[in-house]
Amino acid sequence: MSFEDRVRSSVDQALGTLVKQVVEHAAEEREAATRAARESAFAEAEQAAQTRVADAEARVRAMMEEKIATALAEDREVASREIRRQVEAEVGQRLADGLAIAEIRMKAALADSEARAAEALKDAVSAARVRERDVEMAGVTRLLESIRGLDGASSLSEVLDALALASAREAARAAVVVLRGDRIQGWRMSGFGPRDTQPKSIDLALGESGVIGLAVGAARAVTTRDGQSAAAGPGFEPLAADRMGLAVPVIVGGRVVAVVYADGVTLDGHERPVPSGWPEVIEVLARHAGRCLEALTQQRATAAPPRIQTAATAGPGRATGAATQAVPPGAMSHIADGVADAARRTARLLISEIRLFHEPAVHQGRRERNLLQRLAPEIAQARKTYNEQVPAVVRSETDFFHQELIRTLAGGDATLLGNMA
Repeated sequence: MSFEDRVRSSVDQALGTLVKQVVEHAAEEREAATRAARESAFAEAEQAAQTRVADAEARVRAMMEEKIATALAEDREVASREIRRQVEAEVGQRLADGLAIAEIRMKAALADSEARAAEALKDAVSAARVRERDVEMAGVTRLLESIRGLDGASSLSEVLDALALASAREAARAAVVVLRGDRIQGWRMSGFGPRDTQPKSIDLALGESGVIGLAVGAARAVTTRDGQSAAAGPGFEPLAADRMGLAVPVIVGGRVVAVVYADGVTLDGHERPVPSGWPEVIEVLARHAGRCLEALTQQRATAAPPRIQTAATAGPGRATGAATQAVPPGAMSHIADGVADAARRTARLLISEIRLFHEPAVHQGRRERNLLQRLAPEIAQARKTYNEQVPAVVRSETDFFHQELIRTLAGGDATLLGNMA
């Protein structure tokens, strides 16, 4: 064999071995690839199958859940309707029972309430009657005290003071004014604020004194709601149109000497609650004051104090001892005190009348310290009356007349009397 053949044979042998190895390697690679492809296909198929199974399960589950939800909803609706029907039936029954019970209770409560209301009304009526009685008794007690105060007054000025005090108890505002010819002048006031301390500052003509002037002209009680006097007021103090004022004259011997004005208005302008009969009470007080003044005037003119039979007054031939024996022992001092008191009251009444009816002259006389000179005619007339009514033996012991001149006319200051011209 030639070299070339050996070479070719070697090459063919080498190539054959190489080709075999390549073929074997390719077969192994193809088999590996096939296995990989098969495994991948199986994995993908398994994954796809699992996915489809999951989807199917999900759809089935969703379908089942939907059917279950539908069934449950239907069951709930049915159950709800049944429960509602049962509840309505139960509620209706209970409501009917409750209404029946409520009706029974309401009737019982109504009967009880009516009984309590009737009892409360009875108690309220009884309490109202008690309060009304208390109010009436308080008013009667006040009036009785006022009448007693007027009856206890021993001079003209004391009567007017008592009248002013009594009127102030009945009304929110009250004033007593006295007549000075065709003018009025304040005497006492209450409820008018600062004016209360200066009543004499009121000095008005009758034509300017409103309802007071009308009461003087008519000589009767007049209110601010009577005809032309509507809302006139007292002249010295404003009065709202919807408020009522009352003026009542004090009449002595057919002549008006003073007037009482009263109303229910307080300082803040509001009406003070007062008993509805206060105007009538004020009129009663004014009328009684007039009677008291008439009685004092009559007493001054006619009263004669008891005379003591003494040696100075005994007749001829009568001894002093006999005169004293006419009076029981121990009673002499009592009689003497009574005579002195009568003389003192007579002097007080006479001097109070001068002060009352001549007050401007009294004030001027006090300022100028010449009361005796300024009021000489009036004092002389009063002294004459005093001497006629008081026994000389009493006048010789104590000059009550001069004492009253100092106390009442001069206000306790004897220097204001001055000297008689």
